[in-house]
Amino acid sequence: MELPAAFVIALNDVEFEFNSARPDAPVVAYVERPQRARLVRTKIAEGLVRAARAIEPTRPAAC
Repeated sequence: MELPAAFVIALNDVEFEFNSARPDAPVVAYVERPQRARLVRTKIAEGLVRAARAIEPTRPAAC
């Protein structure tokens, strides 16, 4: 009994995708996001290195 409903939904989805590729379809402008990921990764890496240096064990004195 669920097959006809799935068939109708699938047809609607295919029709939507087909119509979105038409030449007169509305154009969605591409918005370039700022490159914050590299800055965030750099700051996290610096913080982890600083934390690792703060908690590293002291080296024993040479005999």
